[in-house]
Amino acid sequence: MVTKVKSALAFAVVMTLAGCQSLSGGASTPHGCGDVPTFADNVCLLDSWVAFGLEAQRGDAAWRQQVLSEIGASRAEQKAARAVVLSWDGPSEWRQASNLYKATISTAPARLQPLLQQWLNGLEERRELYAQQGAGGSRQGGNNDDTQALKRENRKLKQQLEEMSDKLDALTDIERTINSRD
Repeated sequence: MVTKVKSALAFAVVMTLAGCQSLSGGASTPHGCGDVPTFADNVCLLDSWVAFGLEAQRGDAAWRQQVLSEIGASRAEQKAARAVVLSWDGPSEWRQASNLYKATISTAPARLQPLLQQWLNGLEERRELYAQQGAGGSRQGGNNDDTQALKRENRKLKQQLEEMSDKLDALTDIERTINSRD
C-alpha cells in the first residue's frame, strides 16, 4: 500500500513539474532542465524554484558559470536565482550568495519566502561549518578532515532539501485541490 502511494506521489510530482515546465516561459537552463525561475506567483512558483535549486545543487562548475552568464543581475528574482547558483559554488562565493538571499527574500512572493529562507539558513550553516573546520583543520591536520565534514554536511543538506521538496509537493497538491473546488 505504501509503495503504491509513493509511486503515485512520484508520478504526480513528475507530471506536475512537467506541466509547470511547459507553462512557464523564461530563459532555458543550459541542460534544458527547465526555466530559470521567476517571482511570478502562479501554480508553478514553488515547483520551479525547487527544480532550479536541485539543478544548481547537481550542476558542475561549467553549468553554474553558463547559468550565471545568462541570468541578469538587476531584478530581485534574478538576484535570488544568482544566490541559488552561487550557494552551490565554492566557499569563496558563499558570502555573495548570502548577501543576495538577504537582499531578495523580502521581495519574493510570500509563498516563496520560507523556501528561500531555508536555503539561506542552510548556506549559513555551511559557511559556519567551513569557518570552524578551517580554523580547527589547520591545527588538526587538514583538508581531508575539512572535506569529509563538508561531504557529511552536504549529504545532510541534500536530505533536508529532498524532505522540503516533498513537503512543498504535498502543499502544492493541497492547494490544487482547494483551487479545483472553486
